[in-house]
Amino acid sequence: MEYESGVTFVGEEEVSRLLTDAPLERLCLLRLRTNGSGDREAIFEAFRRDLPMDPPVQTARSWEALSDSLFGGLLSLASTRVVILWEDAAQHESLRAGATAEALSILTEVAELLGSPQVTSGNTKLVAVLIPVGVEH
Repeated sequence: MEYESGVTFVGEEEVSRLLTDAPLERLCLLRLRTNGSGDREAIFEAFRRDLPMDPPVQTARSWEALSDSLFGGLLSLASTRVVILWEDAAQHESLRAGATAEALSILTEVAELLGSPQVTSGNTKLVAVLIPVGVEH
């Protein structure tokens, strides 16, 4: 499967293929699970638990700090192709409001920034964020 930088909504078949093919394609697969909670603290905890952070974020006070930490964590990965699968995004009522909208915005922004040679000093990464269909977007 070809992956594009940024957010893509995918079906069950694409998710199954990703889980099978990721090791064969040498993709760094990161699985984000927020348990359907739209609570800010829960979103921060999910990011800290499931995604690389550099430097680590200790509190849920700043979305900007979370974004910077995720950027640093993904940049430090050896792989140049990263797929973040937000496995349980469909458990959220919507990705257009509240903390879930902010989380999706951060994932989108970080993927875009890591694809920029100017921002990464030529150390670009393709970061694809996959959202299983069934969630309002």
